[in-house]
Amino acid sequence: MGIGLNELVFASFKQTARHGGDQWWLYVSTCLACRQSWMVAQDERIYDNFYLRRLTASVVKEIEAFDLWPEEFLTYERVLALGKATGISWRFDDPQCPALVDTAEDLRRERPDITVEEIANLLAIPAHQAARLLV
Repeated sequence: MGIGLNELVFASFKQTARHGGDQWWLYVSTCLACRQSWMVAQDERIYDNFYLRRLTASVVKEIEAFDLWPEEFLTYERVLALGKATGISWRFDDPQCPALVDTAEDLRRERPDITVEEIANLLAIPAHQAARLLV
């Protein structure tokens, strides 16, 4: 969103539901100006992006009443794939930095059969570096 723009946009949002648990990146916010609700996935570790989906009132009710969330952002793998698709990736000075290690471990926990190559692709790092993250 650009430097500082995210603070400006999110200043008008009020968080109304949080997924929590294993989906720590996922929540619902409502714009205080227009009352539109949004599902927000926040990736602060790898691509430093926010991903938003406009929600209808009926979907918000399903989330609040039954904890039924739309699937777009339910796995961190899906969120990272969106970040990868932007074409902008960051370089980490420390090849074993906690953000990379924790994310690789989270991806493996979410999907135990995920390959090192898939993790490397999602993190935009070489496969040999991804393999070292999982040791």
